[in-house]
Amino acid sequence: TWSQEQKLLASDGASDDYFARSVSIAGNYAIIGAYGDDDNGSESGSAYIFKRDGTTWAEQTKLLASDGTYSDYFGYSVSIDGDYVVVGANQDGENSGSAYIFKRDGATWTEEAKLTASDGVTGDKFGWSVSISGDYAILGANQDDDNGLSSGSAYVFTRSGSTWIQQAKLLPSDGATYDYFGNSVSLDGDTAIIGARGDDDNGDWSGSAYIFTRSGTNWTEEQKLLASDGVAYDYFGCSVSIDGEYAIVGVYGADDDKGSAYVFNKPIPIPDLDCDGSLSWTNVTSG
Repeated sequence: TWSQEQKLLASDGASDDYFARSVSIAGNYAIIGAYGDDDNGSESGSAYIFKRDGTTWAEQTKLLASDGTYSDYFGYSVSIDGDYVVVGANQDGENSGSAYIFKRDGATWTEEAKLTASDGVTGDKFGWSVSISGDYAILGANQDDDNGLSSGSAYVFTRSGSTWIQQAKLLPSDGATYDYFGNSVSLDGDTAIIGARGDDDNGDWSGSAYIFTRSGTNWTEEQKLLASDGVAYDYFGCSVSIDGEYAIVGVYGADDDKGSAYVFNKPIPIPDLDCDGSLSWTNVTSG
């Protein structure tokens, strides 16, 4: 049985802070974004770290961008794993976007790096979505134009010591105008899932999601996921999450906006009986 343990509020919360627009939890720590916070200017944004002690969650610190300014939207997206968090600020730099890595040492969180796309331009919205796993972080730029206006992209960064370096830029093999690839991302080890809620394979804005896997320093598109019963304006891929052999994809527009979610499973590797060298992600349930 799951029961509510606590309601979390910002110690200095105010109107239009939009506290909890984004959330992430790992172990005894949680991070909560408040992209409308005004500490560094109107809608500059912030994020809060909470720590659990027994059944009590207490605010440990408030995170701000070292160079934050008005309308950055710092905290629009957040992710935590171990001693690291990543916070997206998709309107930084005239909406080109950025993200910030913070590292914990004891009870102190310190900004370690600011991430930007190597080819970022105004309006890309880099940092719209973020996810971190171990020494890797993935960041969506859902309004990048490489495959057409707002076709979207995602960037992978890897850590070496205290330095974060862009390792790859991910694009879908069939990307097109207004796909918004990168509107959602999730990373687990060597596997990433990236949503494209504007994809139109099953009709306008029906949506899709893509699985990418890493081998060494190379990231390869492994599979494109679609709803088996997808239709126009489902927005499949509006949210995604992956853990091990399971992935879940949100579809908030399904069934006249009632919404649904689809779970996909990739079987644990067994001898390749058909000798095609591949295993596929399969929809195991939806609802």
